Amino acid sequence: PGGGGQAANLGDPVNDGPAYVALMAELRAMLNELEAETGRKYELTSAIGVGHDKIEDVNYGQAVQYMDYIFA
Repeated sequence: PGGGGQAANLGDPVNDGPAYVALMAELRAMLNELEAETGRKYELTSAIGVGHDKIEDVNYGQAVQYMDYIFA
């Protein structure tokens, strides 16, 4: 409120893509550990925007190896 909208410097296209892949890898590793402890299956999913300006910064081909589903 009163801020005039989203900050212009929010996000970093150069680093956000690799950071997303690293986040998925770390989450998958943590879920795998939890699966080993509990004997339950945990799925990792993500809902993404499909606009060209949204998907061009992330290598989803690399990220998908850690995920069960991607919703677009």
